[in-house]
Amino acid sequence: MAGTKIHDEQSLNLYMQEFRTKFINSNDDVTIQEIKDPYKESLKKLTDVWSKKYREGELMTDKVLEFRNEISLQNKRVEEKQEQILQEIEKIKENESTHRDLTEHIEKLKEELHRKRELALANKKANKDRLKELQKSATLFKERLGLEIRKLRGDKLQFVFRCINPKDLDEPYSCIIFFNEDGEYEVTGCDPPLDCIAEYQQKVRETKNFSALLANLRKAFTALSSQGK
Repeated sequence: MAGTKIHDEQSLNLYMQEFRTKFINSNDDVTIQEIKDPYKESLKKLTDVWSKKYREGELMTDKVLEFRNEISLQNKRVEEKQEQILQEIEKIKENESTHRDLTEHIEKLKEELHRKRELALANKKANKDRLKELQKSATLFKERLGLEIRKLRGDKLQFVFRCINPKDLDEPYSCIIFFNEDGEYEVTGCDPPLDCIAEYQQKVRETKNFSALLANLRKAFTALSSQGK
């Protein structure tokens, strides 16, 4: 733009010099109109040129502003994309952390489940061993005291006492004994009912003396039978 302006000024100066020379060297026959017409025509051409340059300059300015606005819009879009990318990266990190925590939790649950299974198997084996001991003890009582042992469903044993009622030695007095999930003695289903079952159950859990439990049950049934006389 600056170069064009200088060029136009030089052209105008050159024209003015030519006009001055022509005017000075012209003869008296040259009229004022003859001088004005070329001047007006030249001035019109220069005006058109300047107007065109001015319009081109305005268009160029508009283009520059439009280009700047486009760049600003693109920069804004880039910043928004960068923000979205950073948010996605944070989400990925959070998901990875959650996945690690979930994996660790699942592993802990697996270990806990395995430990409980091992413990359940160990308790089951221990209960079977204890059940065998109960059967051995029951055999001795059966031989000496007429005790009958019946195997029930769910690894439960029913102990039937006889020779208690002098009037009817075959009258049965029974209760059910088994091991619960915690491996503790459980005494239930006494017939006829005994008020001291909870006490005997707690005592055998503490002492693990099963023979004493059977002896106490027989004494309780005997006492109950005596009261019924």
